[in-house]
Amino acid sequence: MFFLISYGLLNYATFFEARADSPSFRPRFRWYDKRFSLAGALACLTVMLAIDVTAGVVALAILFGIYQYLKRTSGPARWADSRRSYHLQRIRANLLAAAEEPEHPRDWRPQLLLFSVDAHRRKRLLQFAEWLEGDTGFTTVVRILEGEGAKMLKLREEAEKELRQDIADSDSEAFPLVIVAPSLIQGIQTLVQGYGIGPLKANTILLNWFEHQPTTNLGIRQILYGRRIKTAFRLGCNIIVLDANDKEWTHLESSIPAGERRIDVWWGDDASSHLMLLLAYLMTRSQNWADATIRVLTQKFEHTPEQALENLRLKLEDFRIEAQPKVISDVSAETIAAYSMDAALVFLPFRLKGNQPFDPFDRPVEEILNSLPITALVLAAEDIILEAEPEAGKAAERATALDALADAEKRVRATEKDAAAAKETELGLKEKLDQMDSETDKGGVKESKRKELKTSLEEAENHAEKAARRAAKARAKSETASRVVEDLGIKPSKSDAEAEEATDSEKE
Repeated sequence: MFFLISYGLLNYATFFEARADSPSFRPRFRWYDKRFSLAGALACLTVMLAIDVTAGVVALAILFGIYQYLKRTSGPARWADSRRSYHLQRIRANLLAAAEEPEHPRDWRPQLLLFSVDAHRRKRLLQFAEWLEGDTGFTTVVRILEGEGAKMLKLREEAEKELRQDIADSDSEAFPLVIVAPSLIQGIQTLVQGYGIGPLKANTILLNWFEHQPTTNLGIRQILYGRRIKTAFRLGCNIIVLDANDKEWTHLESSIPAGERRIDVWWGDDASSHLMLLLAYLMTRSQNWADATIRVLTQKFEHTPEQALENLRLKLEDFRIEAQPKVISDVSAETIAAYSMDAALVFLPFRLKGNQPFDPFDRPVEEILNSLPITALVLAAEDIILEAEPEAGKAAERATALDALADAEKRVRATEKDAAAAKETELGLKEKLDQMDSETDKGGVKESKRKELKTSLEEAENHAEKAARRAAKARAKSETASRVVEDLGIKPSKSDAEAEEATDSEKE
């Protein structure tokens, strides 16, 4: 049994290595084929069970027990295996497959770039990022080193080592990334535009409130901070700014049980509101927030409080997110502080004016932060459609464009046939009229028929002219539909009209 297991594992190991397409797997055997390796592994297993089922199962159980023991006690692996090659190959295949599919609002997930200089505050951001991911996104911890020259390479290595250590200490699933740039603004521009591969791109920036500023002047700090936020925002990234001090974070972790936590989302029915609500929902998918309550607070606007509450409840049903709607008659910085002072976390929208961040009431944002618990300020650069159906999105847009092109081509086909028939009728009547003019009139019959024929010819000419105009309009619409399809990057297949025309040509 153990000899058969050895032979079987050798066969499976070569199959796994070949399947991973590792460049280091270069068998010398000229006629090697991975299918033979898989067949050999299955044959060994079949022979084991054919000889003695009980002995085969016992041998496999002993092997599995040895594997588990070595896995738990042997420490770091001393031998390279094929797992990493296999994972890289699957990443390649999946990225290529994802790139071929059009983007859809239902597929949106947070791809976070986490900016932090201070190691102490970085740990909080890492924890918060893990909550925001909801086991569905990615987080990359970023350091941008300002400077130039060979000396920066050493600093880059040290900074990356520090990031890896912080990630390990926080037990977070994140990737470290350190880049060197002449200035922080240039570093942000380079990073946001160049980060990722294929369809995997950064869509959200996460950072602490006022972390990078060396000056103590509040106005200058706001301008510098806002300028860096605006740089990422203009490049299409959503912005999340976490405001949490040591006291608030300790209170959250030690004094608020998971089942008693409440997330307040201040709703304005705009892009930032949609993003905040989705992030709040994703947080409830993590273990620490699984039993938390989401409360959505909004102003009644032009409706009565009852109508506004019903509208908000219907929206939440469409979004398929369980939350408690609440309508407030007069929303202000004071009412936000009063209603959310006992929340575990507050999602609050903010805006940029010039290079400064402001709250929803056009006041400096730090004024409202001072009266709130842990707060996530959110500014959306894209509108996430929470109620998106499968038939919505770019896939539907492409399908609609192709349908419009097919209909336009059919219309061109039909109108051109009508125009050709009308022209043929017109030419036939002209030919008859010319023939009649060349004949001798007998008893005045010719003149009466000539008038009748001329009337028919005039009607045929008008019909042919109208048919030609309809065909020209149809061709113009077809060209417009074709340009729309080209702008969407679609290579249309042979249309029904073209297929029908090819069939007619074959028949002729």
